[in-house]
Amino acid sequence: MAGWRVVNKLLLGVAAWLVLLTAVAVAAPQDGPVAVIVSDSEEAYSLPVQTFVSELEMPVRVFDLRGDIDRAQTLMAEVLALRPSLIFALGAKAAYVAKVWTRDRTDLPVLFAMVLNWQRYGLMDGQDNVFGIDSEVEPGIQFAHMLLLSPGIKRIGVIYNGDLTGQVVAKARGAAQVLGVELVEQAIRQPQQLERAYLEIAERIDALLILADPVVYTLENIAWLEKRCMRDRLICVGQSGNAAKLGVLMAIDPDIPNIGAQAAAMAQNVLAGRQQPGAIGVMPPLGTKIYLNLRTAEKIGLIPSRAAVNMASEVYDGP
Repeated sequence: MAGWRVVNKLLLGVAAWLVLLTAVAVAAPQDGPVAVIVSDSEEAYSLPVQTFVSELEMPVRVFDLRGDIDRAQTLMAEVLALRPSLIFALGAKAAYVAKVWTRDRTDLPVLFAMVLNWQRYGLMDGQDNVFGIDSEVEPGIQFAHMLLLSPGIKRIGVIYNGDLTGQVVAKARGAAQVLGVELVEQAIRQPQQLERAYLEIAERIDALLILADPVVYTLENIAWLEKRCMRDRLICVGQSGNAAKLGVLMAIDPDIPNIGAQAAAMAQNVLAGRQQPGAIGVMPPLGTKIYLNLRTAEKIGLIPSRAAVNMASEVYDGP
């Protein structure tokens, strides 16, 4: 429910000034610098922005929405006055307003990244100038790392909200089939339903993949799953290094700095006319970071393979 409240607030805020865009004439072909828009001043955006700027090798201007959707109208005027050749938007708010800004300016490419569950914002709906980088590692890659960690895994559980992560689960089904494992699914609508959903599938699975679904991935749910999976001696894989540090056995994240390099390469291809945004769509992140908690492995009786330990970006072995 908290995830939907964020989305509704975002959409309502944008709607307040959306009508103003209809009066803006379609601009001449864009030939200015690349405009980078960050949703707020979070440190997480700084590394991909730095990498993007250094790899792109062309003029770049950075704008900060400061987490305030009411700044969108003012910021729009500043950005579009530059006649940017491309917009690189990081975070959900920046990505959504950039899409809205360009609904009548589809000659202006919009590249987004670091948007959790980008599907729920309709970023790819109705405009062929928008393309992006997914914020989650492909399910097949996650499953492969799980099998490297414990080759005996046969059944992987996933709890999800069908309205938000149904497409991710569809990919997971295909990946599971290719890798010869069974996917055991359980859909929920509210965060409070997670405990019951887990109990319904726990005895039928060897491992649990926790998706970056805002209905599932709450602090309360992660804390409960960490304790419960340990009690049930179940392999539990999350989506952030913090989850692994807190006690989840393993977490697999996109390599954040590498997102900037990947975005720069995608932007260069579009600006050079080698590819069209609509043909690119949303690409999976190319780099990953793997976090492994050896203390948790010991508690659930798992001895990770040497290959799994060697591939980990960070290993936690504390109390």
